[in-house]
Amino acid sequence: MFVIFCGFVLVILIENEQDRVFENPSISNNISKINNSVSSEKNIPDNWVSVKPSSSMRFKEFLIKNSKGEFSLIVFKNIGGSADQNISRWINQFSGPENPLLPFQKNEIEQNGKNFIFLQHSGFFNGGMGQSEAFSDAGLIAFIVDDKSDIYYFKAVSSVEILIESKEEIISTILSSSI
Repeated sequence: MFVIFCGFVLVILIENEQDRVFENPSISNNISKINNSVSSEKNIPDNWVSVKPSSSMRFKEFLIKNSKGEFSLIVFKNIGGSADQNISRWINQFSGPENPLLPFQKNEIEQNGKNFIFLQHSGFFNGGMGQSEAFSDAGLIAFIVDDKSDIYYFKAVSSVEILIESKEEIISTILSSSI
């Protein structure tokens, strides 16, 4: 019941965020179509810098800067394992108490012919592939996007303070399929 309630709340928040984005003429003029290919980079925010992926397993990598700091958003394409296996692996990279600003949340929505799975989590980051250093008060914001021909995995791990400032921007950018 709690999961259903959380899903309902996320859908409302996402719809409100999209309404706000599309009501702003300066933003809507920059968005050509909602259903752009996930692999296009037409509408990435100015504070997202595309960098050369630090691993051949990575499809794309962005350095995102905000007033609290910077972090990487890593994009994988058609990686091994199912969506559930990757989600379990990501969740298990965290232990200890969650930060109440970024509690565990998993929601699935279908929009514009694509399936989106949103995931957030926080706690002590135990380290992981490509991010081997453990640290406390860590957060995860992730998406899995299945556009029927490819599956894209978006993953950002950083301090909760830094991630939380960019959370809405990440959600609206990925849902608008502008990467």
